[in-house]
Amino acid sequence: MRPLVAALAASLGLLLSFALAAGMTLDVRGPWIREAPPAASVLAAYMIIHNEGDSPAEITSITSPEFDHTELHRTMVESGVARMVPVEKLQIPAGSEISLEPGGMHLMLFNPRRSLREGDSVTLVIHRADGFCNTYTIPVIRAAADAGHQHP
Repeated sequence: MRPLVAALAASLGLLLSFALAAGMTLDVRGPWIREAPPAASVLAAYMIIHNEGDSPAEITSITSPEFDHTELHRTMVESGVARMVPVEKLQIPAGSEISLEPGGMHLMLFNPRRSLREGDSVTLVIHRADGFCNTYTIPVIRAAADAGHQHP
C-alpha cells in the first residue's frame, strides 16, 4: 500500500509542477499606473505582457482587488476623434508580446478603494483562458504630461 501511495504522491507532484510551469509563461515588463487626482474615479495601467511559453496565451481579463472593476480598452481614432473601445480578450502568440500603452491598448481601473499616490503599488491579476492566473505588483507613478507612449 505504501508504494502505491508514494507513486500517487509523486505523480501528483509531477502534474502540479507541469501545471505551475504552464501558468508561469507570462512576463510583465515596465508596468505602471498613472497617478490621478485624489477624487479621480478612473485610473489607467500600462505594461508590456510577454508570452514566454511555446503556445499562444489568451488573456480573458485583468482584475484588481483594489478597484471596483477593470476593463481592457483600445483607443481608436476615427475621423479625427479618439474613442475607447472595449477589448474582450488579448491573444499573445508564443514568444510574442503585447503593449498596453497611452494612446493604444490599456487597462482602465474604475473606482479605487483608496487614494493612490506616487510610490504606492497595486495588485493586478491576469486571468488566462486556460484557468491560470498570474499576480503582479504594479507601481503608481506621476507621469509627465509629455511622456508619450513610454514610462516617464
